[in-house]
Amino acid sequence: MKNLPFIQTSVFVEDRYPFGGNQLATFWDADCNRELSSDTMQGIAREMNFSETTFLEKPTVKGCVSKVRIFTPNKELKFAGHPTLGTSFVMRQKGIVTASQNSAIVELGIGPIHIEFQPDDHVKMTQPSPTFMDTVKDLSLVTEAINLETNDVSDKYPAQIVSTGLPFLILPLKSLSAVKKANPSPQLILKSLKKLPTAQLLIFSSETIHSENDVHVRMFAPGVGVLEDPATGSAAGPLGAYLERYEILKRHTFGEPIQIEQGYEIERPSRLTVTVPHESMEEVFVAGKVRLVAEGTFYAP
Repeated sequence: MKNLPFIQTSVFVEDRYPFGGNQLATFWDADCNRELSSDTMQGIAREMNFSETTFLEKPTVKGCVSKVRIFTPNKELKFAGHPTLGTSFVMRQKGIVTASQNSAIVELGIGPIHIEFQPDDHVKMTQPSPTFMDTVKDLSLVTEAINLETNDVSDKYPAQIVSTGLPFLILPLKSLSAVKKANPSPQLILKSLKKLPTAQLLIFSSETIHSENDVHVRMFAPGVGVLEDPATGSAAGPLGAYLERYEILKRHTFGEPIQIEQGYEIERPSRLTVTVPHESMEEVFVAGKVRLVAEGTFYAP
């Protein structure tokens, strides 16, 4: 039996809600983790059963403070948003990144990612420049997979796959009520998107629950074992770039922070901030607040 220390956090928390954000378990001791096989890490992630679980290892890229491995209950990911922010928060809690350091570089499967520590337990990451990929013309299979009608989809903007490290199909809906009434079928989502570069689907509306927010979002990823995610940092970057490219937000100037609300339909209200500072879209910033929830020991067989 191996005794593995871990910390549980919630990432992208919304201060109005005591139990919100996206849950994360971080196994922060790289010396302990070096004895773990990938299969054991996957088993631990399945046991924790959060959207993601992370493991720290010694970095292999010069200049990086740690290597971060990210697992959903079903598979390992090269990149994800809330695990990157939450794990960075834990590294500072444990002194892997000192309190005097305002920034760090972490090693992910897609390469080095720059992290910045902000006041009030906020953490910001720099995501790669966006890639705008396929558009989807026939929406009937997609809407059927989430139990909506094609007339629930806005015809002003394209349904398009966008990536800042991880691709998502972004589907604009006409109203908040349409977003809320979506009822995802995991089997139909996988069937409908199987020929596309991604099986991860993000739906949104510019109508929101809280007036200070810009968009209301839901994200479905049954292919990686997450039917619906409470807060998706890796999707916030692509969505921010999409919103800016198509000038969707009317009371907004290019480069201003965009506030995203997510997780309300699954009782995990969350708030994410995305900023695309330059029209060249050379970089995308995603930030949110992290809350320390619990600390303990996992007894691995």
